[in-house]
This record gives sequence, structure tokens and C-alpha cells, in this order.
Amino acid sequence: MLLNERFSHMGRSALMSRDFVSLWVGLGLSTICMAFFAMDVAGDLLFDNDFPGGKLHLGLEIFVVTISIAAFAFHIHEISRFARKHQKINNQVRIASGEFAGVIEEFFVTWQLSPAERDVAMFLVKGMSFGNIAEARNAKEGTVKAQANAVYRKAGVSGRHELVALFLDELLEGIDIEPIGAK
Repeated sequence: MLLNERFSHMGRSALMSRDFVSLWVGLGLSTICMAFFAMDVAGDLLFDNDFPGGKLHLGLEIFVVTISIAAFAFHIHEISRFARKHQKINNQVRIASGEFAGVIEEFFVTWQLSPAERDVAMFLVKGMSFGNIAEARNAKEGTVKAQANAVYRKAGVSGRHELVALFLDELLEGIDIEPIGAK
């Protein structure tokens, strides 16, 4: 499978980002070193440890060891950079989650939900059944259903799925979603 086919689902900018270029450079250096040492072992076996070109051979080995050490250090650096980047993204997601909770609260205020309706609405968005919501709120299931209907009416939706979709639309606002296979 060609590289272009294997990564065809990724944008060109993703393939050429610093992350991918640095990893490919490191992989290339490691591959060169591995190939050299494989040929060195084969040569040692064929020539009974008396490889032609004595000092040149030793110089090449020192050069390849130096490249190997550099590649190792490079990979350690990249792994630590990826770890920092991963932590930053996790922090951003946590912040976005907190902001999203604020957006949900703004909807509740706009819809003028009572505290009980807010609880029920949040449980509905989290996917809890009416029975589980009733148990969690120490209420009757009929009361929860009535509160859910009040939430739907005030939100201008017909049911739980539309309520959840309303919040998902808000969360995904500004994100372009391209269908798979569309170019």
C-alpha cells in the first residue's frame, strides 16, 4: 500500500505538519541505522570479523552510532512534546466542557426552567430513563414525565432526542463536518 493511499483520509496539511515530518525524519534515521548495522553483522559473518576498509569501517560505525543516539534523543524529545501537547488538549477539552455546562445553563435560564425542571432536563440530556430520574430525584415517574414535557414545551422541542440534538448543535456550531468520501 502506498503512503498516499494509506493516509488519503488525512488532509495534506496534516501529513506535512511538524508532528508528522519530525516523526518521519526520526523513522528515516532509525531505518538507516538499522540497515547499516544489519549489513555490518552480515559483513562480519561473511568476512569473519575482518571487514575490508578497517578505519573507514570504524568511522562509519561511529557515525551511525552518533546518528542512532541523535535519533534516540530526538524521539525522546518528540514523545515529551507530544505528551505536553496531549495535556494541553486535555485541558482545552476540560475548559470547553465547563463552558458547555455554562451554555446549557444559559438555555435553562432562557427557557425559564424551574429548579426541578433543570434537574430533569440535565438527567434527560445525560440519557437517564424516566424511572432512573424519578429514583435519583426521589419523585414519582409520572411527576418526572410531566416535568420532562414542560422542559420540551419550553425548549420548543418534541422530545428527548430533539433536546439532546439542540445541545449537540450548539456544541458543534462552527465545525464543518464533511461526509466520508466527499471531496
